[in-house]
Amino acid sequence: MYNRGEASTTSKVCPEGLSVKTMLNDRRATFHASTRVNKIDIQLPQDQQSAIEALVNTGRFGSVQEAVSEGLRLLIANEKLREAVQIGIDQADRGELHEHDTVFAKLRSMAAEAAN
Repeated sequence: MYNRGEASTTSKVCPEGLSVKTMLNDRRATFHASTRVNKIDIQLPQDQQSAIEALVNTGRFGSVQEAVSEGLRLLIANEKLREAVQIGIDQADRGELHEHDTVFAKLRSMAAEAAN
């Protein structure tokens, strides 16, 4: 359950709201000051809250906001992967298949090009 707050602009990451911009092409979220965001208040089960706090306390993340943002980035990436897998399943169901040797030859060629 969450409540959406008013959009705000802030000059620093603050505990009152997520003032972050996630760069999806980066493995770890990149945070920028002065990003316009909406405040969202969430309630987490104790075990999830403890897990987030442990990640912050060990230094893996600089703040609770960073940890939650990374979790959301991973959730979004997982959903995109799920959609791509479903497209492949649908293609296979329609008989749109490729021979094993052809696929791996193409993959080897792409890997060789990327290495050069």
